[in-house]
Formats: sequence, structure tokens, C-alpha cells
Amino acid sequence: MIALAVVLLRLVQYSAASVLMGSALFFVYALPFEGPGSAASLRWSRPLLLSAAILLAVGTIFGLVMQTAELAGSLSDALTADSLTAVVTQMDLGKAALTRTAFAVLAAICIVMMPRGRPLWFGTGILGTLACITLGWMGHGGATEGAGHIPHLAADIVHVLAAALWLGALAAFAGLVSTREQEAEQLLATTRALQRFSAIGIALVAAIAATGLINGWYLVGTDLGAAIQSVYGQLLALKLVLFAGMLALAALHRQRSVPALADGISSNLLSQQDALASLRRSLLCEAILGVGRLMNETRFGTLEPPITMGMPM
Repeated sequence: MIALAVVLLRLVQYSAASVLMGSALFFVYALPFEGPGSAASLRWSRPLLLSAAILLAVGTIFGLVMQTAELAGSLSDALTADSLTAVVTQMDLGKAALTRTAFAVLAAICIVMMPRGRPLWFGTGILGTLACITLGWMGHGGATEGAGHIPHLAADIVHVLAAALWLGALAAFAGLVSTREQEAEQLLATTRALQRFSAIGIALVAAIAATGLINGWYLVGTDLGAAIQSVYGQLLALKLVLFAGMLALAALHRQRSVPALADGISSNLLSQQDALASLRRSLLCEAILGVGRLMNETRFGTLEPPITMGMPM
């Protein structure tokens, strides 16, 4: 039960941090500064980020308690001052959890107090980025010892940041296309957002692939045949399949959705609705794959990698 709670709370933290960072920065680089289609004009922009900040803070606190319970052997032992103090003061994951909670709370305060606009989106995105960086200490990179500690941890952090930018953008896109009938200016903003994210998406794919290879080197090694026989290796293979599916759908958006939406702006209302409906279905599929990838990530992040079980590099 404790192990399941740890995995679920890791999922909450990864998801919330991705939205807090990725969606907030999406509002900055992909949407107009003001007017129709801008993040400030969207009623759901502030609630989306506020919900993410609150979920991240709550999920991190409960996650820390459950991780302490896993280490202590029971929930009752974890709730003692000695156990919690030891995890927070002596373990990097405990320090990272407190830091992540502070960033989430600060982001929530900013979202409530500041007016909607670029300063809020940018500030929230920076706090979300810092929160995502602390997630590196929840992965295997934070536990690697010796000369490989810094490069492995750095690869883990870059991997998390790139994935968060992607998944956070998906959450924002879902909000953009949720309105079935859009004015021409709003439709134009959605089309340009797709174009801008497509350009950034190339760099994100490269970063995810490169850091994935580095992580694989440290955790799986070169004996792929033996690795695939372990649960960790099988989950890693599933992660690659899900990533490939997301990549294929992203390419579909670039090749078909953007031109279709652009045509819909100067065409009739039916063409607009058809283009939006197609994009809505495609984004739903990509979001499902993204959630599946996150679930996969949070599960095998708690498993012992093959390289530590005696497998050769």
C-alpha cells in the first residue's frame, strides 16, 4: 500500500510540476501578448496554474511522508519527529522536497496576488522550472555515486525539464481547442501557437532523446538482451514506445493540423470546426500517451535498475 502511494504521489508531482512550468511558459512564448487568444483573455489560465501549484505542494508533502514511511517500514514510524527530521536534514530527496514545496507555495501566492499577464506567466514559469529541477533528486540520477553523479543528475534534470515543457504545452493546447467555435483572431492565435511550439518541439525531442541515452547508459548498460528480461527494462521499452507515439502525433500536428487551421481561418465555419475537431482528437491521443509515459516514468523510477543488479556496463 505504501509503495503504491509513493508511485501515485510521484505521478501527482511530475504532472503538477509539468503544468506549472510548461503551461506558464507556453503562455509566454506561444500566445499573443494581449487581446483575443492571449493567455490573459482565457478564463481557465489562472485556475489551471493555481490548481497545479496547490497539487504540487500537497503532493510533495504527502509524497515525502510516504517515502519516509517506505524507508522507516511503516506509516506510524514515519510520522515521528526523528524520522521526518532525518529524511529532511540528511537525505537529498528530503531537502529537494522541502525546496519544491516552497517553490509551489510561492507560485500559488503569485498566481493569486498578481494580475493576469506576461509578468505572472513568466514568474510562474520560472518557479515551475525550479520545482521541476528538484525532481531530479527523485530519480536515479540523484542516487548515482562517484564520478557519474553530476553528469547523470544533470541528464535527469534536463530530461525532466524537456518532458515538462512538452506535457505542459499539451495541457495548454487542450484548453485552447476546448472551445468548439472560435473567432478568427482566436483561431489565428491557436494556429500560431502550434507553429511556435512545433519549432521548440524539435529541440525538446532532441533533448529527451539525448538525455534518455545518457540515462540508459548509466542504468541499463550495453547488455540490452539481459536488460529486457528485467521489469525495469520492459518498462523502459514501453516508455520508448509511448515516446515514439507522441512524436508521431506531434509530427501529424505539424504536417496536417497547422495547415488545416490556417486554411480554416480564410474558409467557412465548417472547415474551422472540422480542423479543430481533428486537432482535438489528435491532442487527446497525445495527452493519453503523455499520461501513460508519466505513469511509466513514476513506476520505474522506484525500481532498482539492471546496472545495479550485477549487469555489466
